[in-house]
Amino acid sequence: MSRNVQFPVLEGPLGVRFAHQGEVPAISVFDELHGLGCFGPACLALTGELVRQEARRFPVLAPVAGWQKADEEDLLYEFLADRLQAVTANLLAQADDDDSVGRLLRKSIRHWLIDQARKTALGSVRRSLEDVLTDCSAFEAVPPGEAGAGRWRLAGTTVQPWSGPPGPLVDAAYAVPNIKIPKWTSETRRAPLADRKSLEAVTRAVLSTAAGSMEVAQLVEVFIARFPVALDPRVLPLPDDAGSQITARAHASPEEIVLARDDEAGAVSAAAQIVAMLSPQERGMVAYLERPGELQAFLGCGRSQAYHCGRRLKEKLQQLVGNGDGHEVRSVGSEVIRLCSEAAQT
Repeated sequence: MSRNVQFPVLEGPLGVRFAHQGEVPAISVFDELHGLGCFGPACLALTGELVRQEARRFPVLAPVAGWQKADEEDLLYEFLADRLQAVTANLLAQADDDDSVGRLLRKSIRHWLIDQARKTALGSVRRSLEDVLTDCSAFEAVPPGEAGAGRWRLAGTTVQPWSGPPGPLVDAAYAVPNIKIPKWTSETRRAPLADRKSLEAVTRAVLSTAAGSMEVAQLVEVFIARFPVALDPRVLPLPDDAGSQITARAHASPEEIVLARDDEAGAVSAAAQIVAMLSPQERGMVAYLERPGELQAFLGCGRSQAYHCGRRLKEKLQQLVGNGDGHEVRSVGSEVIRLCSEAAQT
């Protein structure tokens, strides 16, 4: 089996050279990697396919016009420029066959894409907050010459710069009732944190609790904690027929077989990221969310407080896991419950 693929020569800061255009042999990616000591045509082809697949799990990174071949190539070369040397060293040290090369490479690509999506998420939250602060008369910037100049405060107040722990501010943000999150169906644009009135109410509550002026970056930190879904790139399942043609081929190459095996691993990875965003207490609460009496006993508090804590955790999990009744949502949700149950037993 062979394919005509054009591979440009990459030199200089990337520290690697790829083959010129020609026939790419059906060589094992593991053998090629260890034979050359660096990425060759087969490794590059595998990396390009994995980047293409994984990028579609992060709608926030998608171009306005949808993914085009040129966009995929740009993303591939950004990944190579940023992570190639580290990934190569990792694969040479840890991979012991084609399957492990594929798993490790996919993991590296996914983590890198999460980093890119989170950078986008922080910028999106900051822009939303700046719009609220600038347009709403309830807030004002501290003028030059006063302590905390350039920070934001409640209009008409004279307060000192805030420098306390964020915990009480996050609690104040959660305590704001009737937060409305608009329905969102776009797969290419990031969903808003909440509607405009809700964002204004949360900002007002946070600044009031702080009793001081705050930098936008400090407000972003609080909003990220209040709306954790902002930092959790939504993971989309691949099409139902993804990989079906690969597995059906009698002479599929090792690297192609690798591409057909990742559905379960994807759910486990997404669930592990969600569990990592929960506090130890929240992980313990997961098992009792549908049993109010046991939840109250677990928390050691009154009925109303236990109800409030359970409702808040359910909202957080819904934001992180996602809505709907799709296979991906069910798989990730079940895995979150399993991981939390194991953590509680430990």
